[in-house]
Amino acid sequence: MSLDLDSEKITIACPQCSVDFEETISRLKFEPKLCCPHCKHPLGVNLLELHIVLESVKKSSDDLLKKLVRRPNSEN
Repeated sequence: MSLDLDSEKITIACPQCSVDFEETISRLKFEPKLCCPHCKHPLGVNLLELHIVLESVKKSSDDLLKKLVRRPNSEN
């Protein structure tokens, strides 16, 4: 079972006006250039960093799930 984070929202703080706003991970993956809805300051997402973090989260959640859900005949 793999974790799907695309519909999850993350909070972004505008570096220009400091207003927080939310975007879905899916939108950031497919449209990495956006503007602050408050001041219209252009923002960009580093796609490499985003994908590295998402893969790390997925691996950690898979590892945790394996530890929590053990098969009945498992010795671990």
